[in-house]
Amino acid sequence: MKPSVLVDLIQSLLTALREDIRTNVTTAQARHRADLIDMMLVRIAAEVEVSSEEHGANCPQGISTADLATLYDKSIDRGRIPELAATIARFAAADRTRRDAVEQRLVEIAGSTAPEGSSGDELNIPKETFSKYLKEKFPDDPAIEVSGVKVIPGGRSKGTILLDVQDQNGARSIVIRRDFSHMVTGVSVTYEYPVIVALWKAGIQVPEPLWIETDTSVIGGAFIAFSRVRGQAMGTLFQSDAPPAIARAFAATLARVHSMDIKRSSLAGNLNWGEEQHPVRAMVDSFYRRYTEKVAPTPILDTAFAWLYLQMNNIGNERKLVHGDAGLHNVMGEGDQVTGLLDWEFAHAGDPAEDLCYCKGLIESIMPWSEFMEIYRSNGGWKISDIRMQFFTIWRSVMLAIQMGGAHSMYTSGVDRDLRIAAIGFNSFPKILNDLASDLAGFTN
Repeated sequence: MKPSVLVDLIQSLLTALREDIRTNVTTAQARHRADLIDMMLVRIAAEVEVSSEEHGANCPQGISTADLATLYDKSIDRGRIPELAATIARFAAADRTRRDAVEQRLVEIAGSTAPEGSSGDELNIPKETFSKYLKEKFPDDPAIEVSGVKVIPGGRSKGTILLDVQDQNGARSIVIRRDFSHMVTGVSVTYEYPVIVALWKAGIQVPEPLWIETDTSVIGGAFIAFSRVRGQAMGTLFQSDAPPAIARAFAATLARVHSMDIKRSSLAGNLNWGEEQHPVRAMVDSFYRRYTEKVAPTPILDTAFAWLYLQMNNIGNERKLVHGDAGLHNVMGEGDQVTGLLDWEFAHAGDPAEDLCYCKGLIESIMPWSEFMEIYRSNGGWKISDIRMQFFTIWRSVMLAIQMGGAHSMYTSGVDRDLRIAAIGFNSFPKILNDLASDLAGFTN
């Protein structure tokens, strides 16, 4: 990692610590610990940055401290004390210059704000802005008012905001899903909205879509509004403690999604690759282009794409509705019921095996996969061959790696220096590459 990028990462951490964490701690001990963390991050950033510059050498003209010791011995032996003194003086002057630079840079970093280009504050929108907008949108309800605004943490591709609204019918909660100015996925809410409308009309468990707003001047990005669904998210991308009942309900929900007739519901024309001759091949081609354009060359990704193309003729040609991000992190549940399947920005035409492979790892930590598939098939789902499961196991990691690698490039190029982007690019990206290497090695050995 380049020193300049490491310094930017540390500054992103400092911004999050100062603006989101330290301001909310309540005890003196926690504030003290936060201050110590802040101090150490500033010191590390200053040391790394200065040491990477020309005056970062500890000794002049390539002389190391070991060389100084040797020179000292030789000088004493030969009586060349003046030469030793001159070398020590040069060493001390160079080291003073470096350390002065560190202390100066430390002061500058300590007083710095968020790295230039950060999207971290894009969702900090006052309730008055929303109230004004709603009054204009619903002129027949002059009493409509937003009494509370809460940013929901965790969204990485889209921002989620919960509004407490008072209108002529009483109190209700509205969820706003908004594009960030720089989108990791490259997909706007304007793509997923018609998909959600079609699913809602078909009785699929999705949040009730209320409206879409394409005027980006309202709150800084296009957004869609939903009624809030009951329950809570059933996990993250990498872990879940959902009960088996939720996993069983999820199996039935996926079966209903995959059974939708995309032509009869007029979805085909609105879905990525919905009218391609071979939707899966078109999808892989699309992501390969994105890889070559947006992500630094990565040998394991090159290898994985080669493997996918070798297997392409063995997987058939399915054209079903696929969620594309069908993990338990996008499942809302309450008790033993799935109350909503969220985030349809990756929805497309393709093979249902893709969704099944996407969720398989977490499902197996909750219940036997054979039982999950039995419920899936009994609710109208499809029989899936082993080769298709292998193909889309690799595809899951490839697709996620390209999304995350794109975030890495966004951060390092300065497009967006928010901690959200840094976490995707420098933590999630190598993690998913590790999964990819492990699965690919398992299937090829």
